[in-house]
Amino acid sequence: MPRVSVIIPTHERPHLLARAVASARAAGTDVEVIVVDDASTDQTAEVCRNLPNINYVRVERNQGVAGARNIGILVSTASYIAFLDDDDLRLPGSLDIQIEALEAHPEAGFACGAMLMADQDCQPNGEVVRPRQSGGDVFWELLELDFPVMPLCTVIRKECFLRVGLLNRRVSGVDDWDLFTRIAELYPVLVLQAPVGIYRQPTPFSGQGSSARAAQLRNAARHQPSLLRLPRAAAAPLHKRRTIRRRMMNRISENLIWTALTQYLPHGKIGPAYANISVALRLYPLSAVRPGAYKHLAKRLMMKARGFRA
Repeated sequence: MPRVSVIIPTHERPHLLARAVASARAAGTDVEVIVVDDASTDQTAEVCRNLPNINYVRVERNQGVAGARNIGILVSTASYIAFLDDDDLRLPGSLDIQIEALEAHPEAGFACGAMLMADQDCQPNGEVVRPRQSGGDVFWELLELDFPVMPLCTVIRKECFLRVGLLNRRVSGVDDWDLFTRIAELYPVLVLQAPVGIYRQPTPFSGQGSSARAAQLRNAARHQPSLLRLPRAAAAPLHKRRTIRRRMMNRISENLIWTALTQYLPHGKIGPAYANISVALRLYPLSAVRPGAYKHLAKRLMMKARGFRA
């Protein structure tokens, strides 16, 4: 029996698959690689036929990332589950490190590590993202979106899915956050400092699901009330739930505004910048009372409109 099942959902990006599969194999021993072809209409099936020792599963109707991952979970045979998007990479030996940590702490639901941020060619840019928390009980931090964790950097104990269920296909774009929060309600979490994966950062027009940052965070804001009804959250005092809600809305607003100011406007991406600011103001109108940020924003918008370089 394999030690860990790595689930790679893919849809019409066959040129990326060989690299992702190779990184999954190099990341651990006794790795079961499951490629879920989410109704691709290109050469994906042919490419997969030429990839040795993978479990290739094809669906004829597009399921979305969450649905494809669920299919992978259902056909998996290992005791641990890892997710890998077809455009990201696992680092050598990283799966073994995380599994050893989970075996040393059988009470933990999943182990997460750091991620190396990379450009569109998957070349690391020097930025490393990891939770600042040391692990343990991170339920409340996850609830307010204050625990940076992504599928790429996690290994999940398979028994967790028997207790909390599969990924929720109805919350597209934030289904992984929903899953991690439900697991953290019942299990402690391990945080490892070592990098375990390379994350291909999206751009506004890269076509990656995570490139629509404003829509993704809007979905998170809309879904949080459902998570606040989980038994552990519902049992907390009302003022605590309200504080969690306020902090998350403020965090989303700041993230959207900061991204607009530092990533979109300097490169002339007026449309994505406007989308970010618009969503930030709708979700958290108090964003409008930050004079310093908006003076900077107004100056940049005026200079762009006049054809100058900010």
